[in-house]
Amino acid sequence: MNPSAALQKYGLFVRGVTTLSAAEIETYRFPESKPALVLVGNIGSSYWPVFSQSPEFLDGEADPLDRWSRRVAEAIAAEIPVEPVYPFEGPPYHPFQQWAQRAEALEQSPIGVMIHPDYGLWHSYRFALLGTEFEVDQAQSPGASPCISCDAKPCLHRCPVDAFDANGYDVECCASYLRQTPQAECHSSGCLARYACPIAPDLSYVAEQGQFHLQAFLNARK
Repeated sequence: MNPSAALQKYGLFVRGVTTLSAAEIETYRFPESKPALVLVGNIGSSYWPVFSQSPEFLDGEADPLDRWSRRVAEAIAAEIPVEPVYPFEGPPYHPFQQWAQRAEALEQSPIGVMIHPDYGLWHSYRFALLGTEFEVDQAQSPGASPCISCDAKPCLHRCPVDAFDANGYDVECCASYLRQTPQAECHSSGCLARYACPIAPDLSYVAEQGQFHLQAFLNARK
């Protein structure tokens, strides 16, 4: 079973496949008959042309990307025998980052976002699909995190309020600055620390997508 063709029209990709443990199946009440899980997500701004013209994006209601992701996943499930799983449902919330690290060559970057050796910080997971088994082509890059050989670590020094350091991410410092400084460059492009990463700059999100994610970040903290 290969969902790649069905995902293509939405600008989404199979990002990796993993097998669920018996404990995961029990914890999240997944069907024992569907132990295989395929992660679905974007690479760069691949889904943006479709999503930005969707009813969910245009209707002005809350959580447009989650609602769009659910509609797409349900459409895929109507075509092939799979069961959708979402990162935004819970508790208990599904461990997408753990699954992703089992399915792809990913490591945590200094700013917290999972970094891919080919896609850098410009990727995400929209949902997963449970099935009996999947036969998919995976282009997985082996090797260590590119952050290990990045001595300069510009991502830690680009934030205008130094919200990122070796100790982690000061979320409230970031959010407060953005709320109080509407003229900040971050509002026009997105997180400057993320754009400072030297890996895969050609895949960086288009400005409109960066603005969308930044506004979603602020809306979640109102």
